[in-house]
Amino acid sequence: MDVAYSDFCQSSNNCFGSVALKHGEYSIFNKQYTKEEYFALKEKIIEHMKKGREWGEFFPMQYSPFAYNESMAMIDFPLTKEEALSKELNWQENIQKTLGKTTLKNIPDNINNVDDSILNEILECDVCKRNYKIVPDELAFYRKWKIPIPVKCFFCRLKKRFELRGPSKLWHRKCMKPGCINEFETSYAPNRPEIVYCEVCYQNEVA
Repeated sequence: MDVAYSDFCQSSNNCFGSVALKHGEYSIFNKQYTKEEYFALKEKIIEHMKKGREWGEFFPMQYSPFAYNESMAMIDFPLTKEEALSKELNWQENIQKTLGKTTLKNIPDNINNVDDSILNEILECDVCKRNYKIVPDELAFYRKWKIPIPVKCFFCRLKKRFELRGPSKLWHRKCMKPGCINEFETSYAPNRPEIVYCEVCYQNEVA
């Protein structure tokens, strides 16, 4: 309870800016204080953060343990190497991947035509040409639900799922229900073909 700007603090109370504490209490930057010292110092830090417009914000991207181009942020908010470095973000030059070691290019469309030998094959993504493999639990899942073996690598499938989710942007729209004057924000752009209702009209429509 009352743990702020901290991570991986288990069973802890009144901690600020701390990491990986167990049963921590009245701790700031992993150092324990008396109750009075804790609240006094915490208020000073918060006031300092407010002046720098840091209070209430996420941790700065510059402190991320991952490079920008190996994070999911790259999918929604793509940046070039130059743009990322200009923002003082980390950039990974050698993202781990394998190319050109494909042993099976023609994957059967029907999962019933796939035998266990595919577990020993190296597949190739139809989009980025990255090599990938199928593991036993994955193959069992595809067989159970009658799903074809994917022809895209994990990263391209992840990007596709993000695209289906909709953009990280809101548009001001008017309810398309005749006679309704409600206005709202939505992730559906005005040029999309879907009919968009306000919450009230939508609930009335599906009730």
